[in-house]
Amino acid sequence: MTRLAIVGIDGATYEIIRPMIEEGELPHIARILKQGVSGDLESEKPPITPPAWTSMMTGINPGRHGIFHFIRREKGSYDCKLVDSRNFAGKDIMSLLTRRNWSVGSLSVPMTYPPFPVKDGYMVSGIPMPLEGDTIAWPSGTMQEMGEFLGHPYKPDVNYAPYDGDTEKPEDDFEAYERLRKELFAVEEDRLAILKEWMRRKPTDFFFTVVSVTDRCQHYFWKFQDPTHDGYTEEGHRRFGEVIKDSYRLADDFVGAVREIVGEDVPVALVSDHGFGPQYTDFHLNMWLEENGYLVRKTPPYFTWGKTYLADALRRAGLGFLAKIIGPLGKMPVVRPKVKRHADMRDVIWSKTKAFSAMHGICLNIRGREPEGIVDPGEEARRLLVEMEEKLHQLHTPDGKPAVDFCAKATDMYTGPHIPSAPDLQFMMQGLSCLPKEGWDLPTMFVRRKNAAISGQHRFNGIFALEGPGVAAGRILEDMHIQDTTPTLLASVGEAVPSWMEGSVHPGVFAEPAEVAMVEEDEPAVGAMSADAFSDEQTAAIEESLRGLGYLQ
Repeated sequence: MTRLAIVGIDGATYEIIRPMIEEGELPHIARILKQGVSGDLESEKPPITPPAWTSMMTGINPGRHGIFHFIRREKGSYDCKLVDSRNFAGKDIMSLLTRRNWSVGSLSVPMTYPPFPVKDGYMVSGIPMPLEGDTIAWPSGTMQEMGEFLGHPYKPDVNYAPYDGDTEKPEDDFEAYERLRKELFAVEEDRLAILKEWMRRKPTDFFFTVVSVTDRCQHYFWKFQDPTHDGYTEEGHRRFGEVIKDSYRLADDFVGAVREIVGEDVPVALVSDHGFGPQYTDFHLNMWLEENGYLVRKTPPYFTWGKTYLADALRRAGLGFLAKIIGPLGKMPVVRPKVKRHADMRDVIWSKTKAFSAMHGICLNIRGREPEGIVDPGEEARRLLVEMEEKLHQLHTPDGKPAVDFCAKATDMYTGPHIPSAPDLQFMMQGLSCLPKEGWDLPTMFVRRKNAAISGQHRFNGIFALEGPGVAAGRILEDMHIQDTTPTLLASVGEAVPSWMEGSVHPGVFAEPAEVAMVEEDEPAVGAMSADAFSDEQTAAIEESLRGLGYLQ
């Protein structure tokens, strides 16, 4: 019998939920809010999927769990690699309850690739993960089992690469939006069918799923229900104005199914990793860094050296017959001259660059940390960060309004051994309606969004709700942080909270004052990452999909 269930609703915001409830919709979510506690859940900085869900699952900050973005800075390099579950697996709620002899079922929870063993249950990975292959789920055979049940292969997510989230187009491609809508709902409806089957056929003590369709629909369809957005049109509203609400209606079906299956006496929690709102403007951070002398680069076009294979080089030279003769030797790598025409980070002259953009923030080119660092750690780095903060606060958007709400240094936001992997400086612009982008050679530093596919972006306030035995009815919680989620849920089912967790048990959850059990224990160690979790082909495909979703540039 299930003892605790979590329904994550990715990107959910009460700004959409509460008006829909007032209109008589979302009956299952409405019931949990009425019969339990609810309130805003403050997300991580930055409020994006990987650090937020990981903080929720572990109860610790990114400086300790090591997840700041979909990518991580590679030590001793300017390259970034995809993050994966090996950064933190062992510190999460699934691993913790496994150690306490709880059986565990995990369905589409972000940051669970590669899947890791849990007790007497299963784990089906969430974003980021390969879109096909048997490695997506544990134990072995799970993918085949899901495919046989559905009558077609299980699809863990949509490939967002074709939807190109950041490129401003002459006009909206409504047919592409139609295809995307169908894909998004088909994926989620399959997942709901699996949830209903598995929760009945193979129940676990702890069940955790995340509904992703809400996040994706708000990213791509926000402008169609928001007249304040430059991309709003009557035709777009007529065709797509209900899509976001439809995604919340489907999320409500998930909540209803879980509540029906687990019964009335089991605590059910609703959690989102962040909220949502419009994205009006892009801020081209590299242009700002360059104009202020922090970043120096070559400007294309220029001659450089490129890598190719010997067979390709021979064919380019009109010697294709030789390429056939040499056989396997054709795969030998060679260099060739080429003209570089498109600007990117490879143009940066590192020996003259003090700072560069990465992971939606600013990284210093620190001597001894970066391969060609020129900024001395210590006082010079601190002075440079203060100087950049002051200049950022002097920025104004074209309409004359202050652009930057606040700046935060990594050392002020985070604690723990992974701080060097974070951007050194992050900043919020106009309530997150304006986001830094890494574009080059653009006409202006600020660009309004109109026909770019992505029109909605994250906000700091997500949702938390919990209904079950001993939980206060109808109470609104205040001052709850996403790191408080797992400690609070553990306490709600009488499980001791580990001393290494930074999050707190929210006292407002309980109908009567309750004594919270704490247990002294060392923070679990994580597995060594001796090799990449993704192949080169998988990495390329996942990164292209994340670019289509607006997360990578």
